[in-house]
Amino acid sequence: MTGRRLLLAGHSHSTALGVPNTSPDAPFGAVPIDIAGGRVIALPVPGSRTPAYWDAVVEQSVDTTVLLVWNGNQHLAKFLFEAGKPFDFYIANRPDIAVQPVDLIPESLIREILDRGNALLQPFLKRLQGVPGCKTVLLGTPPPKGDDGVLRQLVSKEVYFVEMAERMGFDLNTITFTDRLVRRKLWLVVQDLLAEAADAAGSAFMPVPEAVMDDEGFLKKELWREDATHANPEYGRVFWDSMLSKVIAA
Repeated sequence: MTGRRLLLAGHSHSTALGVPNTSPDAPFGAVPIDIAGGRVIALPVPGSRTPAYWDAVVEQSVDTTVLLVWNGNQHLAKFLFEAGKPFDFYIANRPDIAVQPVDLIPESLIREILDRGNALLQPFLKRLQGVPGCKTVLLGTPPPKGDDGVLRQLVSKEVYFVEMAERMGFDLNTITFTDRLVRRKLWLVVQDLLAEAADAAGSAFMPVPEAVMDDEGFLKKELWREDATHANPEYGRVFWDSMLSKVIAA
């Protein structure tokens, strides 16, 4: 293996890029994945990302480019189901995206809610910034799934969303989803927040490649994992085919 070492780590969307899952009690250890002849190594994902996991990322990051995946599901965890009246919002830096004739919510409120999932991101980026020879590239996370019929089938298999619907007092078979176009806008805000966090920490941000999106900006159907939020390994192949040279150059 030649060239700078690349370490892939982070939250659950990293599995689509090749990070293997592991048991919660397994020791942390970086392993090569089948990308660029083993040049990319990964820190296997335990059941949850405990402080020990993030400590292990830092320990592995000396003279390394860390490819970091951070959250990326908060827009669906908060807004997949329509809890009240339909809503929409303007995105200040995307004036080309129209709003619908429903209740409008300030973008600042949307950003505040979604950014809560990033509370620990800035401190962690600062930790990596202090590691000798470490460079960090924060990766964009997959766009939402746009087929509500299939999405409802997938949601019905996930305990998190089943319990959420029950708490709200709704039948999962009939509960209303937040409008798909609004869900995409929420995802765009999440990507903006990641880019801003990277910039504030002096890190690079790499958005998801256009090749993973359909004509409307949703995740291509063939790249869906069989759940409500994640992409499959084919998404990872498209990502690496499109972005590896950019990752290396970042």
